[in-house]
Amino acid sequence: MFLYSSMLLGTALLLQQGQSHHPHPIAIPDVPKDSSPVSRDLQSFSIEFAFFPDFAGNISHPNEFSKALLGNLGKVTGIFPKVRVGGTTQDHATYFPHQEENIHLIYENPSDDQPKQINYGPRFFESYHTLGDVKYIHGLNLNQTDPTQLETAATQACKSIGSKLHLLELGNEFNVAPIMYRPSNYSIGDYVREWNSKSESVRRTVQKACGDFPGLMAPSCILLDGIDIGPLLEKLPVQGSLPDFIDPTKTAERIFNHGYDEKNLTKELSFHHYMGMNLPMFPVFPNDLQKTIMNHTNIVEGLKSHIQRAQKLAYLGHPYILGETNSIGVQGRDGETNNIKRLHFHQGLDYRYGSWQPIQSKKQAPTTRAPYYGHIMVASAIGSSGNTRVVNIPLRRDTESAYAIYEGDKLTKLAVLNLRVFNHTTDSTRPSRRYSFQVPEQFTHAKVERLTAPGSDMLDNITFGGVSYDHDLKQGKPVVIDPKEETTAIQNGILGITLPDSSAVLLTLK
Repeated sequence: MFLYSSMLLGTALLLQQGQSHHPHPIAIPDVPKDSSPVSRDLQSFSIEFAFFPDFAGNISHPNEFSKALLGNLGKVTGIFPKVRVGGTTQDHATYFPHQEENIHLIYENPSDDQPKQINYGPRFFESYHTLGDVKYIHGLNLNQTDPTQLETAATQACKSIGSKLHLLELGNEFNVAPIMYRPSNYSIGDYVREWNSKSESVRRTVQKACGDFPGLMAPSCILLDGIDIGPLLEKLPVQGSLPDFIDPTKTAERIFNHGYDEKNLTKELSFHHYMGMNLPMFPVFPNDLQKTIMNHTNIVEGLKSHIQRAQKLAYLGHPYILGETNSIGVQGRDGETNNIKRLHFHQGLDYRYGSWQPIQSKKQAPTTRAPYYGHIMVASAIGSSGNTRVVNIPLRRDTESAYAIYEGDKLTKLAVLNLRVFNHTTDSTRPSRRYSFQVPEQFTHAKVERLTAPGSDMLDNITFGGVSYDHDLKQGKPVVIDPKEETTAIQNGILGITLPDSSAVLLTLK
């Protein structure tokens, strides 16, 4: 359940990892002089194109639940998360300017997670004006072959979304096109030529219709670093031959070496990251939370390649974004809730890894899920100053992590996570660990805000700082469950805190 806190804070650090033995009490590292502030909208979201109206509603019936959850984060950091509207279904979506229905979904099988075809009309864009002061990345269909449809969709997007449009995105994870949309010999060069041509067409038509072109988030490739991609080979005509376009070790850099984005329309680099794939063709993702998504070292190692890639592509001068990320690709798995400028956590209707379920569906009622509480904790750690820097505090074990939070060069907070799995069905007493930190002696006490639940397998009864954001209480608005404010004394520069397994704490120094 606490993956999100560990993953988000770990990423904010630009993966400054360390797994060393430490003295007792634990010393706090200084903030590096060359470190950059953490973006206040570090935690952003990606919503599957087909399900965006479910999350946002429309002008006459806005989704007040989603609006409240995004608003909570905006109040803490002073800025709303950005929302990308895209995903696999954006490349199955066709815009029809005379369609009265906002969206029409066509499923191949009723039990499928996603529709095979999406038809949408002008009323679809009402959903962009329901969630408050949110800026959007709107996804366009690279897969469609009719250039007029693409241009019409782009024109309607810029006109309808207006000042809320942050960027456009042309295509989703098109580096797997050789096994999904295009012939098996579709190459990086083919992709570069197609994307360059269509992106210039989009720029031209948007500029003509709206005056300004916002730019693009690209290339939105999924790079399966650390995932066994052998099963993909079985879908190719020549088994054992992996096209460069799919190969994660070659895709990112080679796209740009082939002349990608020759008109410099890209404003943000976007790549997608998952810790595993929940697909029949892939090996079973280990059903061991302790070794996978509740393991600090595993999370850090999984993200390291993105840091290296960001450094290699820094010459382009664009921010590096995880435009789509979550614990396990293809809507996750039940029971696994889940330095880089932004991370867009992917959401969809009935998705197992989602931070919230927005409406009543055939499968689930609207609910605030465990990952959302991780978002609240991380937002509280980042704060609203715009000058927050985060430093990893090396600890001994894979099952724990700690971070020092600075405002400029002043230490202000500590975040500590005990990632040892504890299930609420366990008969034994819940274990805990004691941590002691050496902090500047001018501090006398710390405000204690705990991220707690009955166990790591729980989907409800979760609070941060004694506050619940449960749908059934007040539709996602904060409700105080435990009004008692906890503090702990700091004596002679030593701050001690006890942390039960499967819990986390944010300590604000006073």
